[in-house]
Amino acid sequence: MKRLTALLILLLLVFPALYAEDAPLEPGTVIEKGIASWYTTDKSESLTANGETFDPNSLSAAHKSLKFGTIVRVTNTVNGKSVDVRINDRGPYVDGRIIDLTPASAKQIDMLASGIAPVDLTLIFEPEIPESKYNRAGDTGWYQIQVGAYSSLLTAYAQYDRLLNAGLKPYAELLPDSKAVRLTVRWIPAYQLERTMKALSALGFAEKNVLKKSEANPYR
Repeated sequence: MKRLTALLILLLLVFPALYAEDAPLEPGTVIEKGIASWYTTDKSESLTANGETFDPNSLSAAHKSLKFGTIVRVTNTVNGKSVDVRINDRGPYVDGRIIDLTPASAKQIDMLASGIAPVDLTLIFEPEIPESKYNRAGDTGWYQIQVGAYSSLLTAYAQYDRLLNAGLKPYAELLPDSKAVRLTVRWIPAYQLERTMKALSALGFAEKNVLKKSEANPYR
């Protein structure tokens, strides 16, 4: 056990886990380009993913990963019209689409009739604390992803090395009262989650086999 602990410490010293190379995004940064759509519901008192009542007349939107309460400027690149929306829901769940607008928001950029439009998303504001009634993985705006626990230090080291060489930020820890080494990928900002999951999938870590957790903001 002492030998395993000593080797683990050496592993962490020689191959330290790094904080995200990317600094926090500044307001005015274009963070994403893609297709926007709009959505509504026939049910009264439907709730958004952050626990609010869905309001089709509000300037709000659903995004797959941005922190709840984040405000982004959605610019229709066909006609140049823009609208500032607040993220309070999750989606869209159609491949190739990056944001779902309320009908009121879609009307502002003249895409109600077309249903979809190519857009740029520009960060306007990101709250320090997510505006959510829940406390789930990612609601801090940062993620850590547990990829596995290994009884063999050599196996843990090999996997650690693969993650590091893929440009990720692996972190190894010895589990209490166990000889297993747990590996996580840490300090993932929400806007990099999809890219990180694709990188993990390419390494053989299927999304169904990993565990997403909230992560404290490393810059505060």
